[in-house]
Parts: sequence; structure tokens; C-alpha cells
Amino acid sequence: MNTHPCDAGLASVASSGSEKMIYDIRMGPQGISHEGSYYVAYQAAARGGYAHPYVTRRSPDGRWSRPVRAGKVAESDHHLGPVIWLDDHLHFHILYNCHFSLNRSRHRVSTRPLDISCWKNALPIAPSISYPRVVSFPDGRRLLYYRALGHMGYRTYRVSPDGRHWNVPADPLVDFDRDPLIPGDEWSGSYHTVARDRQGLCVHIAFVRWDERNRVNPLYRRFVNLWSRYDLYYARLDISSGTLFNIRGEPLPRPLNRRVARQRCLVWETGEHLTNMPSILIDRHDRPQFCLPVAGDQLDECRFWFIRREGDAWKRYPVTDTDNIWNGSHLEYGKDGSIAVFLIGRATGHGELPYGGGTLEEWRSDDGGRRWHKVRTIALPRGFLANNPKPVEDRHGNILPRTLLFFGWKGPRPIPAQGPFSGKAFLWRDGQWL
Repeated sequence: MNTHPCDAGLASVASSGSEKMIYDIRMGPQGISHEGSYYVAYQAAARGGYAHPYVTRRSPDGRWSRPVRAGKVAESDHHLGPVIWLDDHLHFHILYNCHFSLNRSRHRVSTRPLDISCWKNALPIAPSISYPRVVSFPDGRRLLYYRALGHMGYRTYRVSPDGRHWNVPADPLVDFDRDPLIPGDEWSGSYHTVARDRQGLCVHIAFVRWDERNRVNPLYRRFVNLWSRYDLYYARLDISSGTLFNIRGEPLPRPLNRRVARQRCLVWETGEHLTNMPSILIDRHDRPQFCLPVAGDQLDECRFWFIRREGDAWKRYPVTDTDNIWNGSHLEYGKDGSIAVFLIGRATGHGELPYGGGTLEEWRSDDGGRRWHKVRTIALPRGFLANNPKPVEDRHGNILPRTLLFFGWKGPRPIPAQGPFSGKAFLWRDGQWL
């Protein structure tokens, strides 16, 4: 195991960022690569005030452009950050200001191909969008997966043939509080992670249950508020037909509610132990694997678990400890078939961090996820905390190997919700800072 010191060339690619300037696994992408250039979209307040959407570019010669403000928001809210994609004509699109309210999201497009310097308004995609995730496919299609309405809203999607025009909305896909039966059903929402299958025909969906009740968790004997997430479920969406399937290939009703999900889609029922959205890795047989943070008997005694399907059962294996279920992870295969997970480990010398933060570490398994060893700590400037390691994609949705976009800030306290905003975004490629 190695601890790599900060390289002499270490520099952030963006600054003045809000909490989650690089968002967690629910939203994306925020980093894309095309013909040797890298493009990063993030939320920041370069001149103080509200945190707006910005885009910056790294040219093939290694130089970063000045950041361009691509839109504006009217309040401070880390949910309002941008996602970015390229359409078939190589125009950039950003979608931002997405949370709760009807007709609030903003869709903008670059006025010229591969040029981030000037933007204009584009047609709205949907009346209500929260947590947008754009999934690109090799055949040119894009799928926008999102939540409609608020915490108790539903998940749905739209498909675009070219990245510019979007079809009519699909019917609700997952709606946990639909047709409540047992106590708690009527207060159940869900939070999701999605990943493309290998053939470009389906989307794998992993989701956790949100408990809207502002109640004292009996295990932790306190209100858990924004940590109020439990259990893990899985389903697969066939894009052409719109049919949902469980892991056994059985079709599921739409919308999928909590009762049916518990009966037919459950991966892990965690009881009163808290959890959060997992990262997903698709194996060569097109089966999903997950890295899931789960809290122990104390809120700050958490662990990352690797979960895979073996025969007719889900099996889980410990990876390492961490201290917050908001600490993020990213899974990918190595060239030799090993599995790497980049994750946020336990931080030291800090107070309670509402949305996590810690050391950025690489762990590896050479036996399919059963046993793990630490490879390195990717060191940041002294006193910095990191979170939300995410992959960089090309315009077809392919993941660039060992290339991470994440954000960090000077601890020990979190970035204040209303500023000043001190977040910095970093781009790391296999030991090099870009």
C-alpha cells in the first residue's frame, strides 16, 4: 500500500465551489472527454453570492480555459448544479436548476460546436426534474433518468435520438408511496443510481428507500433527517419496451411501489441501519455489482460493502470502514480483470459532516470482490477533505479508465450552505493531476 504525496503539479481545475459542486452519484455526467479535451461542469460562486453553473475546458496541450458561466440561479442550493452532454452535432448541453418545483429546470446549449464560450436557452425537457442523470449509448441515443416532483415524487425517464430532441415522458417507473399497504408505505420515497448495460439495450437501476417521516431512529436514538435512507433494491429497465424486470428476469408492474419492490427486488433489508445510493459495476455477463455504504450501530461507524449475485442469492463482502453514508465511491474493472473501487475513507479531526468527506482511497480485489486490499491514498493538500469521486465519460457514455473527477475543501468543517464557497474540483488520471 502506498500513500502518494501531492504532485508538484497538483492544482484544482475549478474553485469557489459549493457543497457538492461535483455532485454525488445520483446526477451526471459532469466530466466528459472528446478528442483529447476534457470538459467539466460544476457549481460555483466565483464572485460571491449564489453558486451558478460553470463550464471549463482542458485542451489537448494541457491548458485549462477560464471558466465560463453558462447560466444563473436565483438562490443557493447545491441541488441546482449542472450536468453536461454532447449532442450529435457536437453542441454542448447543460441541464441545471433542477429541484422540486414545476417549470424550474433550465436547459441551455452552446451556440457553436465544441465551444463553451457562448450559450443560449434550449427547449425545456420536462416540467419537473430533480437529480438528472443523462446516460449516453453507442448508437447515439441518450436517456434522461430523473425524479419528478419532490421527495414523494416518482422516477421516470425520457429518451433522445440525438441528444437534442426528447420524446414524450414515460409513465411513472418507480413510485414507492403508491397504493400504501403497511405503515410507512405512505411516507416512502426512493433515491437511485443507474448504469448502462453492455449491449446498450437496458439500464440497471439500484435504489434505496427514503423515509419522509421526521422521526427518531430507534437504533441511533436521534433524528437522522437527511441520512434517512434504508435498504437496497435492484431492477432493470428495457428501454425499447419500457418494461421493468427484477434480477430473475421477471417483469414488474409499473409504477413499482415499495410493497412489490420489497417482495421482488430486495437486495438487502438493512432494518434501522442507514445506507445510501451505491455505485454500480456491470460484469461480463451483464450482471450488476454494487459498492454500498451502510452504517453500523453508531452513525459514524460505517462500512463499504461489495455486493454481487452468486447463484440465486445476493452475497456481500466487506471492503473497508468509513464514517458517513454520504461518502461516495466509484467501481471499475482493471485491465487484468481485477476490480478497483475508489472511495472516501474515514476522515480524522473533524466535526459532523452532513454530506460526508474524507480521504480518497483506491482499493482492489483480485478474486471478484470477495477480498480487498488498499492500493493507495490519493493525497490532497494538507487538511483537505474529498468526496464524490465520479468517472469521466466520452460522448457515447464510455467510461475513461482510471480517470476521476471529484471535489474537495479545506476541513475540518463542511462548506457553508450559504457560502462562502471554498470547494475545489480535481481531475485525476491514473496518478496524474490534469
